[in-house]
Amino acid sequence: MHHPFRAGRAGFVAALLALLPAQAVPQAASELYAETFDAHWEALDKDYPYFELYGVDWDAEREAHRPLAVAAENETEFAWELARLFTCLPDPHVSFRPALDGLAQTWSMPEVETVLIRDRIFVESWPAGQAPTEPATFVGDALAYPEIIAVRGMPAQGSAEVLVPGPVGTSLDVGLRWPDGQETLHELRRPDEFNFNIESGHLGEDWLVVGRVGDEGRIGYLGVRSFDPERATLGPDGKMTTMLRAALVELADTEGLIVDFQGNGGGHVAASDPFLGHLIERRISYRWGNAGGKRRVIRTHKPRYRGEVVALVDERSASGGEWAARILRDAECAVVVGGQTVGAEAAVHTSEGPDGSVVNYRAWPMIEPGRTPFQATGIEVDHSLPLTIEDVREHGFDGAVERVRRARFARALELLGGGDEHLDALVRIASRGRE
Repeated sequence: MHHPFRAGRAGFVAALLALLPAQAVPQAASELYAETFDAHWEALDKDYPYFELYGVDWDAEREAHRPLAVAAENETEFAWELARLFTCLPDPHVSFRPALDGLAQTWSMPEVETVLIRDRIFVESWPAGQAPTEPATFVGDALAYPEIIAVRGMPAQGSAEVLVPGPVGTSLDVGLRWPDGQETLHELRRPDEFNFNIESGHLGEDWLVVGRVGDEGRIGYLGVRSFDPERATLGPDGKMTTMLRAALVELADTEGLIVDFQGNGGGHVAASDPFLGHLIERRISYRWGNAGGKRRVIRTHKPRYRGEVVALVDERSASGGEWAARILRDAECAVVVGGQTVGAEAAVHTSEGPDGSVVNYRAWPMIEPGRTPFQATGIEVDHSLPLTIEDVREHGFDGAVERVRRARFARALELLGGGDEHLDALVRIASRGRE
């Protein structure tokens, strides 16, 4: 789909490049930048299925960004230009990791505390001495939570986060939107010491939480925070399926089961499919890919759980986490309670650039005949209890999160015939392993 603004930038880029001195970048570096840009652009051009959904003209994006990337003066400018390219895709699962060898110990990141609500970034607190000048209405208001809408002039979406770190001691501009709609520009200074680290943490053994509540423990709780063995089990891949099956066996005698996918960002179908096989009544078939793709079958497994099931999801449930809840809902094996999920239905592919940079992106959308895709929209929720920015601005982020979590657990108990007197015990069990 044609995007006139982005396509129109190409002429400006060409004019700008005409003013650059010849051989501004060493030829070897320029060639590496060109090869890297082309490798990543071509990978998405071949496999990424959502350009039309997001209204992105990928050819126009190449025309706008490639000349600037190739002419970048250094690795930092090149990394930022690649980030600008991928920021055109508001897909939370398109991520860019620059080549870190040349940037190690030279980048820092402003220590701004932010919260993410439905893919919108709100500021909870600023570094000491770097708070912006608030509009008069919000002076001294700790619950204003302004929204970051732009980073270095780019929309605050997708890979825009890579535009935030940079050489130590330098500054960047962020665009803010306040609760009344006013927009302001604020300058942030990066710390003078290296603090840039983009490696994801390990969930440890508490990725799986098992418990019981209710009279004689008749309601089971199963918190599944990940389907990714590398982030969770501390053991070989097969251990995850073994632990999930053992948890269901432990709760087999309960009359109702709460399966908690809140915060579950997904992982491997090789782990989630066998787990779901213990909950469904009959096998389910689905396809990956638009042109036939690959077919997978979720087969029933013994022992099959016989009680009623409620699946919990939230605004962080993504990919395999939301897919698992949808499978249970579509198979009429569970009622889904919670907030609107991320909406990331496709399997993840990886592009590795010759410079060492990495791009993760979605390919092979998961397709079920007759089912509605949920990319960018999230799955259908039977009982919607969302976390909203209005609640956050009234109660603070932690307070709002606690209120909505309790409301979701209370609804799950109600659906399974449990009373409010068991709510506190359920919240304590579910909080195990969480900060």
